[in-house]
Amino acid sequence: MRATLVALVLALLVLGADRTAATADSTPNDPQQQLAIIEQIRAQLGSNLADAMAAQQQLRQSLEDNAAQQQVLKGKISEVEAKIADLNTQIADAMRREAILARQIDAERAQLRQLSHAIYVAPGSVLVVLAESQSLSDLITRISDLNVAGARAGEIKGRLTTDLYELQKVRHKEEVARAEQVKQRDLLDTELAQLQALEAQQEASMAQLQVKIAQTQYELRQLNTQSTRLAQAVTDMLQQQQDAIISAAMQAVWTQVELWAQSNNVGQIPASSGHSTKYRFIWPEPQAQISQPFGPSTYWFEPPFGSYPHFHTGIDLVEPFGSPVFAADDGVVALVGSTSSGYGNYVVIAHSGGLDTLYGHLSTSLVKVGQTVTQGTPVGLEGSTGNSTGAHLHFELRINQTPINPAPYLPPGGPSPFRG
Repeated sequence: MRATLVALVLALLVLGADRTAATADSTPNDPQQQLAIIEQIRAQLGSNLADAMAAQQQLRQSLEDNAAQQQVLKGKISEVEAKIADLNTQIADAMRREAILARQIDAERAQLRQLSHAIYVAPGSVLVVLAESQSLSDLITRISDLNVAGARAGEIKGRLTTDLYELQKVRHKEEVARAEQVKQRDLLDTELAQLQALEAQQEASMAQLQVKIAQTQYELRQLNTQSTRLAQAVTDMLQQQQDAIISAAMQAVWTQVELWAQSNNVGQIPASSGHSTKYRFIWPEPQAQISQPFGPSTYWFEPPFGSYPHFHTGIDLVEPFGSPVFAADDGVVALVGSTSSGYGNYVVIAHSGGLDTLYGHLSTSLVKVGQTVTQGTPVGLEGSTGNSTGAHLHFELRINQTPINPAPYLPPGGPSPFRG
């Protein structure tokens, strides 16, 4: 970042110098040639300006998606906190009832101790009670009453002890449930913090893009007053900086997919009826022609990846405009977005095993976030939105955020309706 700022400051210092001093080795002498170069640079600056403004729109959409995800997470956090509060109330009530039972058990124990103490210390008193019997029947009744009293006290104590044990089991279960809810809340809080951090990054990118737009507009205004060599150097530098910002803006789509996956565990999805038994994917456009494969590209508009300056992160498929686009595999819709650059109108589906597929440049999407789809479900219609030179589908596979060639997962031999 420091090197970039230094380069920009140096460029602006040079711009502040005599813009009209064009030497023979910096500006062609032929007026027509000069005009052609100026128009070429003007076109490049105009293209840069359009790309930056389109990226701004994509960032605005990403910020809206981010805000929606934050609202969903906040709703989930509120639900979990309500459950925690309810469990706290239940645990407090259980502890109160346990205390009451414990006091009752202590009272019954005290009564049994008093009875035992009376019999041990003054056994004659019991004998007196029995001796005062008026008849054999009365004696039997008095003996029975003593047995019943002792048995009842023991029974009450046993029942209270059992009740206390059951209450303690219930309380333990509630405490385990509360601990699980607290853990869930902490995870949701972490995910919310990550979304908020991403939001800050997106807003920073918006601000950086606004600066580049202003600089590009300034260069367009000054174009006729500076040397063609200097104009080209500044234009190239601005384009490099804008490309980096735009690339980061496109990556924000996948960052949001990753955050969505953290709070929406897809898990193992059972194969749907009619799912291919031989291949993981089906071709999302079975009658298409491949217009661009996965891998390094010579097209300037493809973003950098790894050590490659331009890399195509998916497979481009061409069918007539408006053709249906099908889900390659069973899954859950993670994102549905719309931008004027990059992927245009797109759908991202999360699959089991950490796989995500993206369907880009759609004319329209046909699914909603959170919707479960089966292999072959129409998810959109082919279009030419975003960074597109004609109607086609950009089909992209990522595993743990890394672009992967989808060909090994598809039936071999190119697009076809074959499922296997």
